Amino acid sequence: MYTLCRDDGAQLPDADADLIHRYRPAVERSSLPAVLTVTEGHIVRYANPAFCRLPVMPPGLPAGVPFSRLFQGAEALMALLDRVFRDGVTDMAVDVALACPDGRDFHGTAVVAPLLDERARQRGLVVQILDTTEQVTARAREAQAARDVQEANEKLIVAGIREQELADQANQSAAELRALLTVMSQGVTVFGATGEVVLVNPAGRAMLGLSGESPTLDDYRRCDFRHRDGRPLDFVQDVLSRVMRGEPFAEEDEVLLHLPDGAVRHIVLSGGAVRDAQGQVALAMSLYRDVTQVRELEQVREQCMSLITHDLRSTMSAAMYAAELINMGLAAGDPQMLAGKILRSMSRMDEMSRTLLDVQRLRAGHRLPLLLGACDMVAIAREVIDDLASFHDQRVVLRGEACVEGIWSAGELRRAISNLASNALKYGAAGAPVVITVEKTSDRAAVAVHNAGPPIPPEDQARLFAPFVRARTAVAGGQLGWGLGLTFVHGCAEAHGGRVRLESSAERGTTFTLELPLDSRPHQQPG
Repeated sequence: MYTLCRDDGAQLPDADADLIHRYRPAVERSSLPAVLTVTEGHIVRYANPAFCRLPVMPPGLPAGVPFSRLFQGAEALMALLDRVFRDGVTDMAVDVALACPDGRDFHGTAVVAPLLDERARQRGLVVQILDTTEQVTARAREAQAARDVQEANEKLIVAGIREQELADQANQSAAELRALLTVMSQGVTVFGATGEVVLVNPAGRAMLGLSGESPTLDDYRRCDFRHRDGRPLDFVQDVLSRVMRGEPFAEEDEVLLHLPDGAVRHIVLSGGAVRDAQGQVALAMSLYRDVTQVRELEQVREQCMSLITHDLRSTMSAAMYAAELINMGLAAGDPQMLAGKILRSMSRMDEMSRTLLDVQRLRAGHRLPLLLGACDMVAIAREVIDDLASFHDQRVVLRGEACVEGIWSAGELRRAISNLASNALKYGAAGAPVVITVEKTSDRAAVAVHNAGPPIPPEDQARLFAPFVRARTAVAGGQLGWGLGLTFVHGCAEAHGGRVRLESSAERGTTFTLELPLDSRPHQQPG
C-alpha cells in the first residue's frame, strides 16, 4: 500500500502533510479506488486499499512515485491530471484503456478533482478510477451481435441465389435473421437491391414511428429527419443512397427525428451492404440507435454541475470573506459571529461534498456505508424541524408516535429526512404546513413527509430517484436544485434494508414515506 513517505525518507512539507492527512480518512474509508497526489508533478502520497487492488496496478512500485509511473499508455489520463491541476476545474472524467500485468484488458473511467488547502488553494489532486470493464465488454457483445446480423444476412443472400434444392436452407436463414432482428434494441431496416424495403424490425418501427407491419420507402420519405443544425435531411439521398452504393459507415452521423406529436429524437445512423458473387450490392442495411435519453441526461448533468460549482464557490466565498474580516481586524467587535458564519459555511460545504461522494458511490453500484447505533427517529425528526424553523418559521409540524427507537445510522437518517422536508417546503404550496409523521409497527418504522400543492406528474415519478433528475414541474417553476437529494434518500433506504415510497395527486398532495426495519444490522453487506 502506498504511504505518506517520500522515497528518500524525508518528511513531507508541513502544508502537503496537512493536506494529505485532511483528505486521507475519507479516501481510506471509500470503497471506490482513489489516490491522492501533490504538486504539478502528481507525486503519489496515498492510495487507498481499493486502488491498490485494481487488477491494472503493477506490483512492487515504491511510495512517492509520480502518477505517470503507475500506468503505461495512459497519456489521456495524464493530460487530464495536468488540466485539472493547471485550470482548477472540478469533477473532470476520462475513459482509459490499460493492460493488466497478466495481459488482460482493463477499462475504467477516471474522475479527477482538485485538493484544496484550508485557504482554498489548490495543492494536489484526488484521482478515482472506476472499473468499467464489464460495461465495455457488454458493448463489445452488442457490436458482435450486430456483426452476427450481417453474417446472417450474408447467409440469406447466398441461400437466395442457390439452386431450388437449397430453398429450405434459405428459409431457415431468413427465420434466424428475423428472430435475431426482433430481439435487437437497435432499429434495423433491410433494403433490397433496388432500394425496396425488405424487412424492418420492431425496434426500428417504434423508433421511427412507422405504422403497420410492412413499411414502404414512402414511409421513410415522410419521416422528418433533420441535421443537428436544423437543415432537412433527405433519407433517400443522404442515407439510403450511401448504403446502396456499398459505402459503410458506423455511427458517424447523429440526426434529429421530429415526430408528429412534437417530440424530437436523437438518432445515430449506421449502414452497410452485402454484395453477391459478382460484387454487386444485393442487400443494404441501415441501423438506428436512439440516444435521446443520453443527450437529455448529458444536458441535465451539465446544468446540475454548473449549479453545484456555483453553490460550492458561493459558500466558500462567504467563509473566506468572514475569515478575511477577522484577519484584518475588521470584525466590528464581534469575531465570534463571523467565526460562526465560517463554521456554518464549512459545514454546508461538507454536506455538499458528502452528498456528491455518496451519489457517486451509488451510481457506481455500491451501498452507502452506515455507522449503525441505537437512536430515536422522533428525536431526529424533531432536530430537523428545529434546524428548518430558523428559515421557515413554524411551517413544519411533527405528528405520530412520541418515541420510535431502532438501530439505524442517525447521521444518514437525519440527512434523508432533512432532504424530504426541504423539498416539501421548496416545492409545496406557499405558506402551507409540511407534516412529518413518524409511526411504528411490530418490526418496521416509517417517517412520512407530506405537503400540499401541485402533484408530481406520473411520468416523472418513476425516474425521480435517479441522479440529476428533477420533476418538470419543479424546473418549470424556476426552483433551483441539484437533482441529487432524492437519489441519496433512496440510497439511504436501501442501505438500511428499507424502501422509499411516493404518492402524489392533486387531491391529496405529495407524500414521501421512508420505511425502515427496526434493526438494520441484518441488512448490512459483509465486509
